Amino acid sequence: MDLFGNALRDRYAGRRGRMLTIRRDDGHVDRHDPDLYFAPAPFAHEIPLLEKVDGPVLDVGCGAGRTLLWLEKRGVSATGVDLSRGAVEVARMRGCQDVRFGDIMDPELPFQGNTFRTAVVFGNNIGIGGTYAGAETLLRRLAHVVAPGGQLLVTGLDIANTDQEHHLAYHQHNIERGRPRGEIAMRFEYRGAVEDWIQWFHPEPDELERMAKATGWIVEDIGPAVGPFYTGVFYRVE
Repeated sequence: MDLFGNALRDRYAGRRGRMLTIRRDDGHVDRHDPDLYFAPAPFAHEIPLLEKVDGPVLDVGCGAGRTLLWLEKRGVSATGVDLSRGAVEVARMRGCQDVRFGDIMDPELPFQGNTFRTAVVFGNNIGIGGTYAGAETLLRRLAHVVAPGGQLLVTGLDIANTDQEHHLAYHQHNIERGRPRGEIAMRFEYRGAVEDWIQWFHPEPDELERMAKATGWIVEDIGPAVGPFYTGVFYRVE
């Protein structure tokens, strides 16, 4: 199933009001309006990062092409990659010029080394590796496809920045099992259909800094942004 892609297809077809649910394995639910993935302008915490963009750009987890279209309208060469076939389909229908279906961590994905000057990983997609080790693998892969001196721009969710009891209990349960507090299991639910559980990882800022330094990146800045988010700027080792 590709419930995320189905939600984007429905929204593109004009069928609004259908919520995409992300359920954590402790029962916590986030409901997302697919309109979110079609916003015509960057989110407030993304704007300072996009001002740094130098093309060509790789947009990891490009979804419906929200960031790709914004870049292309400004004359910036940009390529998107997403593991959702529906997302890739919608991004192409919306006019994105270069969108690839695939897993960025797959070495068989046809991206040559040193291809891009900037990699953009927005929308908490730094967590697609699922675990701390998986996030390191992602960062190594990005270090391969971004040219020396190029940059990595990240937005993430600072999961420790909460006072909600159910989140704190989940974090504590992870810690007691020897896991980072940001490792979660989650699944997508949409229009009565349910996908399998998948692993996701929300690295804390200090964890991301350690991982970046270990995988070929120089940390320029990691800091708080709007609300619960943080941003990070990294440069590829020359």
